[in-house]
Amino acid sequence: MRRWLIPFAVAITLLAAQPVAAADLAQGPVKTFKDLGTADCHNPEGIAASPNGTLFTAGLSGKICFVSARTGNIVRSPLAIPKQDDKTPVNLLGELFVPDSTLFVADIGDFSGAKGRVLKVNPWTGSVRTLATGLAAPNAFALDRRGRLFVSDSFAGAIFTIDTDEGGATPWKTDPLLATKGQPPFGANGLAFDRAGRFLYVANTGDDRVLRIAVNGDGSAGAVSVFADGAAINTAMGTTGALDGADGIAFDARGNLWVCANQANEIQVLSRKGALIARFAGTVSDPMDFPASPIFVGRSIFIANLALNHPGTGKISVLETAVRGAPLVPGDAEDDND
Repeated sequence: MRRWLIPFAVAITLLAAQPVAAADLAQGPVKTFKDLGTADCHNPEGIAASPNGTLFTAGLSGKICFVSARTGNIVRSPLAIPKQDDKTPVNLLGELFVPDSTLFVADIGDFSGAKGRVLKVNPWTGSVRTLATGLAAPNAFALDRRGRLFVSDSFAGAIFTIDTDEGGATPWKTDPLLATKGQPPFGANGLAFDRAGRFLYVANTGDDRVLRIAVNGDGSAGAVSVFADGAAINTAMGTTGALDGADGIAFDARGNLWVCANQANEIQVLSRKGALIARFAGTVSDPMDFPASPIFVGRSIFIANLALNHPGTGKISVLETAVRGAPLVPGDAEDDND
């Protein structure tokens, strides 16, 4: 991974930031919730949740699996996603569920950088509609308060908006900071808007960073800036592995950002000011394996483990927390303390 120089003032700020006790955020260790090392559900990358407590996982099996967030049981038969053509496999990445029973799903295709597509799925009826094709590596989703759907493209170093009615992808922001020459070779990845919708936060996997893009008053993209840099955190705090392989992200109701660090095999927590305030790894008996995407359900955070280097395996991990997740769609309310 690349390492970056930072201004002296930034280093002082990071050194001054005192991590909160892990007990202030979590009430238990990371545990294995459901083993998904099956032919239908292996190597899950994306995870989403419905209001009735169903977890949807999507991954390299090319199928969507249905898991009860209460019991961990498979509650429906997996939904196979149709191929776009005879030669291109289905490899599913990020997901986003919205209350009208729509599940948005990213399919990277054959990883060639030319066969990516965004799908609109009704998980209950099994209907699948293609909204956009020809993307390089569509990965993670977010909704803004206007109801627009955003998707990161990890190979293009760009964020697109997707027309959820007519279909089609429109570039929203392209910037060198959204690309990478690092490893894994994925730039823009996990997405999340802050509670007020003023910034879109973006994980850059290969650069071990979390960026943020200002949202202008008319909804257009403003400047990209570095919110947190793993190398800078390691230098300032004397740590290792900070934001190493930053992947999926999610805000809690206090405004902290939870980051899946897929190379550190941890989920790490950033404060509102970008300080690393907590990090959670699996235990010897319940290790995480390439944690890729998080989703809050109440005060539980569920994590899809892609297990990229272990084909045919994968699982969902869970961490019981002291905080709730923030709404997936931003509003004008301030972050609360619960």
